[in-house]
Amino acid sequence: MVSLSIYDDLLSGDEYLKEYNLKRNPFDKISAESMTSEEIKEMHVITAADKKIATNLSTIIGGGSATVALIGEYGSGKSIRASSIAETLKNKGALVFYTKLPGGAPGIVTYALFESVCIPIINNKDVPEELQEYASKLWDEFREINSLPETKFKPYEAGQKLAGLFHEISDKGFTSGLVIDEFEEIIEASIQREVRKTFEILREYLSHAVGISKHITVICSTPNAWASLKEIHPAVATRIHVEIEFKPVNEQIAVEIVRKRLNAFRPTKQKDLSPFTEEIIHTVNKQYATGNPRMLLLVLRSILDVAAHAKVKEIDQQTIEKGVEFAREKLKDAQSERIKQILTPKMRDILEIIIGEKEGGPVIGTALADELGMDQGNLSRYLNQMAALNFLNKHRDGRIVSYEIKPELRLIFAEELGLTQDKQAEKNEEE
Repeated sequence: MVSLSIYDDLLSGDEYLKEYNLKRNPFDKISAESMTSEEIKEMHVITAADKKIATNLSTIIGGGSATVALIGEYGSGKSIRASSIAETLKNKGALVFYTKLPGGAPGIVTYALFESVCIPIINNKDVPEELQEYASKLWDEFREINSLPETKFKPYEAGQKLAGLFHEISDKGFTSGLVIDEFEEIIEASIQREVRKTFEILREYLSHAVGISKHITVICSTPNAWASLKEIHPAVATRIHVEIEFKPVNEQIAVEIVRKRLNAFRPTKQKDLSPFTEEIIHTVNKQYATGNPRMLLLVLRSILDVAAHAKVKEIDQQTIEKGVEFAREKLKDAQSERIKQILTPKMRDILEIIIGEKEGGPVIGTALADELGMDQGNLSRYLNQMAALNFLNKHRDGRIVSYEIKPELRLIFAEELGLTQDKQAEKNEEE
């Protein structure tokens, strides 16, 4: 007989959620990194985008090749799909390489690319020695790329040699994949010339990777960063065979997301959404999450915590409002820290003006430049960078370009924007 200590029950789950027949808060795990492949499979809701991905995977497995762009806002589920693509191919014996490219100089990006591919091959005892040696020679060539004088760095050669490595992998009979996540981070490079050189690496890689048998390239990007790519270096975008865009989730998908999450943390599966209702989920998804899966989970997590501690049997509008405020307090510190870490002082000043004086926008770039007494070109560069980094939405109507803060920032900074619950719902209705 197993002896139980006084802490065993406390360690078995979140006690305060047992009222809802839940072992823990089902909305805690949000990012792909925090979930196992089994959890992703159990809680994932299949959409039209997943069916398109499956079609391309079928092409690869059948001997073809593909380049796919997964385009969606932060929190739309790109990384979970990227992780699942890699897992699916690895289960079939493929060599799949995953990287998050850093912003900055082309040398930094090149280093990250070759490190993510060469090192796993060098350390993989199940691949032929010739392939290990090929990867080792490439790594010897590019491991010191950051110390190479700019005049000697040839981005087109880096792209071609990366593609050459995948040709070697294919020649040895392996299925392969390269997954580039958080593509938008490349745009963080403050010098346009550096961004162009980085895109040149990708252009050459994609050009020479065409036709590699059983090979797929997956690039995950936000819509704003992808639009910037098309403006700065359209030759890269034209080499992408398939663009899969993640739209805001509708009411039906939102309900199914919640149902699967609840069932994953209940002793037995059930159709009941308690303590939520479909109407409550519709309200949260539309008014506060604006169809973004990550924001939906973050807000629902706080609402469930508030409801459980208040011993509410069925969540109502009052519980939603308290939960949203709780979520806002937790998210605000994290987002404020991200603003400090990523944005330059000048960009922070501009963002503060848009939030504090312009009600979050939209603001027209030329008009704001005149008002601030700034050079239009400089302000445009700052605004475009903040759009690429997912702080602003960019809208073009002919020659007029306007910017406004992302819906999640509107939720987090509601107090600074002077938004009451009713005003925020009204603003989201307009969007």
